[in-house]
Amino acid sequence: MPRTNMALYSHKDYKDKPFLATAAIGSMLGSGCMNLFIGAGVSKGFGLPEWVVLIARILGKGDDTTFVESLRGKSDKELAKMVDSLDQEASKNQFLKLVHEALYRDVDKNLISQLSKSPLLLSVTALLTGSCRGRIDRVFTYNYDDLIEQYLKLLGHAICRRVSPDDFSTKADVEINHVHGFLPQNWKPNGNPTELVLSEKSYRNRRAGIDEGWSSYVEHCLYSKAGLFIGLSGDDSVILDVLKRAQKNCHRTVDYSGYWLLTPDAYDRNESSIVEVGMCPVRISKEQLPEFVFKVCQDALNV
Repeated sequence: MPRTNMALYSHKDYKDKPFLATAAIGSMLGSGCMNLFIGAGVSKGFGLPEWVVLIARILGKGDDTTFVESLRGKSDKELAKMVDSLDQEASKNQFLKLVHEALYRDVDKNLISQLSKSPLLLSVTALLTGSCRGRIDRVFTYNYDDLIEQYLKLLGHAICRRVSPDDFSTKADVEINHVHGFLPQNWKPNGNPTELVLSEKSYRNRRAGIDEGWSSYVEHCLYSKAGLFIGLSGDDSVILDVLKRAQKNCHRTVDYSGYWLLTPDAYDRNESSIVEVGMCPVRISKEQLPEFVFKVCQDALNV
């Protein structure tokens, strides 16, 4: 069992002193009772676009700065709805082609030359590559890209990639679960297009199936291990709904079911929502995130 069943501090203590949280998270890491959940913020240093730019590029207006700025006041739901008309079964591969081009436009094909640009990805990967001090062996990614897998393979790690909740979990160093779909850098159109949760109607379909598929799988994985969320804003109601179900159905006597690292803007928007689903929000700047995650790895040695 983890050494820290009860947290020494609350999320209010972490608001101004986020590094107080590294010991509690490190204890969970060292005990092997943590799943990792990652979003777009983790890979941004590789040239992947932020959400509003991705939507603008899919719509063919990525270079129109006035249009891009006009999107910043819209909610994620409003942005997703803007691509509904493009996400059609009859032209699924064409939609995926638009997303692929928008997603990887500024990403170098030589991953090694890009590594210095993404210190956060390097620190996050450290969570997965420990030995004596414990590590995370299951990742849930809400990104479509495969950059973290590319980097893990550079390190010589075996990957189990799961793009469907009923895929077998095979022997590997790290299991990567693509909850919102998978669109790798070397993707080519084929006769069996993948499904992406990107348009509003695709989010609506996911919400309608909260008792099945990925939503059910994520919920049940949270019964046995805590969650560490990095690079996710907390704006996605689908994730919060799943966490709420896990909180209601898993009667574990702990202060928090996991930790959610948030940039200041995201923290100010979503602090209360994240606390309500049993998670501990930690307010930390983007610049401090790599140092924070490395400190978690170091503190795991003390378990």
